[in-house]
Amino acid sequence: MKCYLTSCFAGFIILDENCTLIDYELFPRSKLAERLLEIENGNLTREEELLLKRIVKKYDSVVIETNLPHSRYKNLKESSKFSFETPSIGGEFLRSNLEYVLEKTDFNLDEGFEFAAHNVSIELTGKKLMASSEAEDLLLIQAINAIDDLDETIGKLVERIREWYAVHFPELDRVRNHENYVKLVADYGDRDSIMDSGLLNSEMGLKKGIDKSIGADIGESDLAIIVGFARSLKSLQESRKSITEYVDMKMGEIAPNLRDLCGYSLGAKLIAHVGSMKRLAMLPSSTVQIIGAEKALFRHLKTGENPPKHGLIYQHPDVRGAKWWIRGKIARALAAKISLAARKDVFSGEYDPSIGEGFEIKVKEIEKDNPFPKRSTASSKPDKKKDKKKRKKKDKYKKKISDYY
Repeated sequence: MKCYLTSCFAGFIILDENCTLIDYELFPRSKLAERLLEIENGNLTREEELLLKRIVKKYDSVVIETNLPHSRYKNLKESSKFSFETPSIGGEFLRSNLEYVLEKTDFNLDEGFEFAAHNVSIELTGKKLMASSEAEDLLLIQAINAIDDLDETIGKLVERIREWYAVHFPELDRVRNHENYVKLVADYGDRDSIMDSGLLNSEMGLKKGIDKSIGADIGESDLAIIVGFARSLKSLQESRKSITEYVDMKMGEIAPNLRDLCGYSLGAKLIAHVGSMKRLAMLPSSTVQIIGAEKALFRHLKTGENPPKHGLIYQHPDVRGAKWWIRGKIARALAAKISLAARKDVFSGEYDPSIGEGFEIKVKEIEKDNPFPKRSTASSKPDKKKDKKKRKKKDKYKKKISDYY
C-alpha cells in the first residue's frame, strides 16, 4: 500500500491513494512561522519526523513531496520505503482542497481559513525581514555604496571649488592633492594667510613655494562663502575616510580571507554587487570572474562578440597590471581563489593565509609559462564560410531589432 506525505502552512498531512486523510501532525499554533522557516532553511521538523515514524510501520511505500535534499531522510528508520515526487498526487489534492482537509483536523478555523493563512503569511514575512536586517553584510553593503556615492559627490565638488577659488588664488592649483587643497582653503581662507603659513612646500607636492599671486581681490563676504563651502567639503572627505576605515574593519570581521586576497574595497564591492556574502560564496568561479561585466556578456550572447575576460576583478592590481596576453588567465585564477575564500569565510569563518599565498604562486607560474604572446596558428587567408556565417548572424540580429522597433 502507498501513501502520500505533503505539507501546508498548518503542518504535515498524510493521504492514501484515494486522497483520503489518514493521519496528520500540526505545528503548534504559536510557532507556525518558525516551522515554515525551518523547512525553507532545509531542515527536518520535529512534526515531520514523528509523522514518518508512525506511518512507515503501516505502509509499504511513503511518497514524500519535499524540496529538501533527499539525504535528510536517510537517517530515519526504514528510509528504504521512502520515495520522492514533487509535485505529488497528494500534494496537488491538498493544495486544491486545503480548507476542506483542514476542517477534518484539529486546526482551529473559527476566525476563517483566509484570515488564518493571511496571519501566517504576515508573520512569516516579518521574521524573514528581521533575519535579513540582522545580517552583518547588509551593513557592509550600505557602507561601500556610501563610499561610491561620496566619491562621485566629492569629485564634482572638488572640481567646483578649484574653479571657484582660482578666481582669488589661481596658483594654488599647483597643489594636485584634493584633500590638501581643500584643507588649505578651509583652514586659512585668504591667499595671503596660505602663503604665510609655510605649508606650500614639498609636503604639498610643490618643488617651489608660491610668493605672489595674480588672482583677483575679493570681499570678505565672498571669501566667507567659499571657505564655508570648503569646510563642508572637508567634512565630506573626513566622513569618507571614517567609512573607509569602517569597511576595512568590517571586512576583517566577516570576510578575512576575501579581504586578504583582494583587499577590503574590491571584496566589499563584490559582496554589494551580488547582494550578500552567502550568495557570493554559492556562485561558481566562472560567474565571479565576470561580475560587473553583465552588459558585455549579454552583448556577446546576442551578437557573437568576444566574451568578457573580467568584470570587477579587473580592479585587482595583479589583473590590472598583468600583460595583455595573460590577463585572462590571471583573472580566471583570481576568480577561483575568490570563490574559495568566500566559502571559507561563510562556512568556517577561519582565516587561511594559504589562499592568498596560493594565488601569488599561481600568478608567478602563469608569468613564467607565458613570457611572450602566442603566435596565431590560423591561416592568413580569410575563411569565407566563417565570414558568411557571421554576416548571416548579424543580419538576423538586425532584423530582430528592426522588427522589435
